[in-house]
Amino acid sequence: MRTGAVIVAAGMSKRMRQFKQLMKIGDMSFAERVVMNFKKAGVDDIVMVTGYQADQLEESLKGLDVVFLRNEQYETTQMFDSAKIGLSYMQGRVDRVFFCPVDIPFFLEETLRLELTRTEKIVLPICHNRLGHPILFDAELIPEILDYQGGNGLKGALDSIGSEATCYLPVADEGTTMDADTQTDLQYLIDIQNSTLMHPEVSVRLVNTKSFFDVQTVNLLKNVDSLGSVKEACEKIDISYSKGWNIIRKAEKALGYQLIERKAGGRDGGRSDTTKRCRDLIGMYELLKDKVSRDAEKEFCTIFSASDLFPASTRERIRK
Repeated sequence: MRTGAVIVAAGMSKRMRQFKQLMKIGDMSFAERVVMNFKKAGVDDIVMVTGYQADQLEESLKGLDVVFLRNEQYETTQMFDSAKIGLSYMQGRVDRVFFCPVDIPFFLEETLRLELTRTEKIVLPICHNRLGHPILFDAELIPEILDYQGGNGLKGALDSIGSEATCYLPVADEGTTMDADTQTDLQYLIDIQNSTLMHPEVSVRLVNTKSFFDVQTVNLLKNVDSLGSVKEACEKIDISYSKGWNIIRKAEKALGYQLIERKAGGRDGGRSDTTKRCRDLIGMYELLKDKVSRDAEKEFCTIFSASDLFPASTRERIRK
């Protein structure tokens, strides 16, 4: 099953009166931590919905293989409206989807993996009797969520689906509720999560005589798919237009089929779309990448569990 994640990062924190998305906690921003948490759990199809200071936020996350969508009306709309933008993109791409606001950056990888073991259509983590994030639900619920017109945002939409479809999952993860009222509490959460950040990172490339398909290729193609333009996709991931087409053509030549189809004409001057074979290839590549990453994590824990080369908190995690 393919799992995606929608991160909402469109607004400015009224309570803190600052741009929390780029606020540094330790040596990583809120936005970086949320993305890295999902990636560590093998969730590669990640969408972030931006709005306020979108250019600055998107620039800060270049290279993390995230698709950015914008809520241009972020000043006059609610978080649920941003969630709908991300969920609309995810429809038909994944089997399950996590949802998380960007200002909940301290949930643990173990919590995500625990949620993924559940078979209910909706999984809501609970810590100390408080509902938390990320929420996980079946992608088949997306149309019903998009049609919801009631109150209480996404929570209201999920509640309307029915309690029989919901798992309220107890977790010992204070980061799911961002319960950090003092600097001491905040530092405690930082220390817990930092101990989980040390992990192996592997890259997967498809090669014949030379490499022709990798993470950059996937990031480019995903952005073409969401933006409908190779030029805009290249700008989004900060490469030249000519380099973008070189990447696409090199992959098409190696594979022997088309990845991008261009549709000319119309009032807007046409668009570019990924082909079905391209989307299928991306899905298989990400399944392979996820399996390789999981195997690497397993071997990492086996090899380094008895070592004193890492901090005690890291050793304790990898021995579990």
